[in-house]
Amino acid sequence: MSPLFLAQLFGVYLVIEGLVLLFRQAFVRREISALMHNEGLRLFAGFLILIMGLVLVLTHNVWEWSYEGVITLVSWIVVLKSCMYLFFDQKTLNRVTRWFDTKGWYRFAGIVALLLGLYLSSVGFGWML
Repeated sequence: MSPLFLAQLFGVYLVIEGLVLLFRQAFVRREISALMHNEGLRLFAGFLILIMGLVLVLTHNVWEWSYEGVITLVSWIVVLKSCMYLFFDQKTLNRVTRWFDTKGWYRFAGIVALLLGLYLSSVGFGWML
């Protein structure tokens, strides 16, 4: 996968994720809570996210101060998130979920995702070099 394709892919994804986190916060909070309490679904999601994350990390692992480094960082975050779903017990997941389950956190995460998505989209689609 070319870095520009990954910038386009992550860019569009992060813009959509950022907008969802900003404008559908109650829905996202409710569904994440439901996911954390459904062990079968969490196991399935963990393995699916792990496969996607490993594909990204193994095909693009470029640590540099550019859009390619942002792609690598996001790819590793995907792998770490999947490991959290797979290895954390229910008590630990409840603690982590409570720590992040605030309106301020979702607003912050939404803004960061939106800004990273706009940056990667602008590079990937050639709006900015």
